[in-house]
Amino acid sequence: MKHLQNQIINIFLGKVPSSAFHPLMATMAAGLPHFSTGWSRCWGRDTFISFKGILLIPGHFDEAKEILLSFASCLRHGLLPNLLDKGVKPRYNCRDATWWFIKAIKDYIEFTKDESIWKIQIELKFLDDSQEVHQKKLQAGEKRVLTMAEIVQEIMEKHALGIKFREWGAGFELDYNMEYEGFNVYLFLDEETGFIYGGNHKNCLTWMDKMGSSTKAGNKGIPSTPRDGAPIEMTALLYSALEFLIKSNESKQYQFDSVALQNNRRLNYKEWAEKIKSNFEKNYFIPTEKEKNVYFNVIEGAVRRRGIYKDVVKCTKTRSEYQLRPNGCIAIAIAPELFVRKNAFLYLSWVEEMLIEENSIGLKTLDKIAAEYSPFYNNGDDSEQNKIAHGYSYHNVFFFYFLNFNLFLIKGT
Repeated sequence: MKHLQNQIINIFLGKVPSSAFHPLMATMAAGLPHFSTGWSRCWGRDTFISFKGILLIPGHFDEAKEILLSFASCLRHGLLPNLLDKGVKPRYNCRDATWWFIKAIKDYIEFTKDESIWKIQIELKFLDDSQEVHQKKLQAGEKRVLTMAEIVQEIMEKHALGIKFREWGAGFELDYNMEYEGFNVYLFLDEETGFIYGGNHKNCLTWMDKMGSSTKAGNKGIPSTPRDGAPIEMTALLYSALEFLIKSNESKQYQFDSVALQNNRRLNYKEWAEKIKSNFEKNYFIPTEKEKNVYFNVIEGAVRRRGIYKDVVKCTKTRSEYQLRPNGCIAIAIAPELFVRKNAFLYLSWVEEMLIEENSIGLKTLDKIAAEYSPFYNNGDDSEQNKIAHGYSYHNVFFFYFLNFNLFLIKGT
């Protein structure tokens, strides 16, 4: 097994000058063969999900640190890039790379004991969230330097205050399939639950990012897996980040213990984490018949299965909330303390029964009773069938190889 892991690591980690900030820097490929060189090689989400397995467990600590610092230098809008593109034209059309990045810092410190990373000064590539202001400051010769701790704090502050922007260069040349509204990114904190909501029905901000591209079939510009709202794994990653920052603050390594809110108020990290924990089960779990009255955040008419966790809370497409998907598995792995044990096992039993087939190497991404489910996937399909044309069913049937492969690496088993 160790030999197999080393082979995988050697395939995905390497020095590719066309993709790195400098020729001697190692980078991680998002996938082969299509994501191996040039602008398409480095993706924040893929890099930091695989960070522990490909970099830390094998002991590639120098490469891990350099990758953390490189991505951190591209902070903008309180987010880390989805597509890095050497920091030339990065895209910020995802909300999860940022939280996986903070988890990667946590894992790096746990493996290396190198808490000095918090104090490293990093020169940022972007001087402002506004492209116009950034250009003016750049022409004036200004620089912006933050420590890693200040970069993470800016991430937390921006999410607490709300993030709202339109992608730089939005339009046909940036994304051929995206409709006008899809380029707008909006994230905000719900102060009652502690959850961060966001996205809209025209963009894909999580790993389930298949965008329709068939005019003939009528799915062009429409996400096949709408997950705007508060996706379950995003809430788990947020909670994990808060717990990490609380401990880092208590050990005097991270100097911040709260974030600013509107009207000169502050939210303590401990209070924020407690809000999430106290609201998690009653918002995400779809109870059994016996427990229906205990959980009040369920629309009964939308329920298809009981004893599972919602994939997302407050999604524009209500039925997407109530579909059985495997993203709860990520949340359980990241923040098990959020879950009631018996409910988690009940959900996992449904995953095992409905999303795993005999001799399968991964999980299916959607329960077959869902209207969106399709037993066929073909990216080259040019039919008029809405839910499969141009591979539209990618995350509505296809095996969950992404999670399966990366959890194999993350766990180091």
